[in-house]
Amino acid sequence: MAEKSNVAATEKVILELLDRQIQSIWDGDVATYRATTAADCSFFEWYICPHRIDGLDFHIRELSVHRQVLEGSPDPLEETEHLFEHEIVQPRVQVYDKTAIVSFTFMVRAVLPEKLVHKSHNETRVYHNFGTDEVPEWKLVHCHKSPVVTRDSLDVLRI
Repeated sequence: MAEKSNVAATEKVILELLDRQIQSIWDGDVATYRATTAADCSFFEWYICPHRIDGLDFHIRELSVHRQVLEGSPDPLEETEHLFEHEIVQPRVQVYDKTAIVSFTFMVRAVLPEKLVHKSHNETRVYHNFGTDEVPEWKLVHCHKSPVVTRDSLDVLRI
């Protein structure tokens, strides 16, 4: 029973860490992102480039301009947004000793003057505990994003 409660506690920590990381991206908070991501992390982000992105440097540069990008609209007509938010749909956390995997669908919602815009992708994040059981230090070591096949995503797929 104690082991099951430890896993549940770790799952909660991982979901809170995921939320902090995503919020740090929206906020352009480089310090939090750096503190929660391993220096040698790897990423597959289909909407950025067709190959693996290694290391933290690329994302630190992205964060430095992310706030400015978010001030623009995801809508092709460049309408002013009234609300921009995200939602984690169906998160699943799997814990294996010092490694945790969280998979989910990531949905971004933008409320515009005349319509609501949704963008989604599926995502898997792998975390590793670089600390101890008593003083954990969970960090992102790998992230893989895959498109949710929609009419919009078909336009960017490389076939």
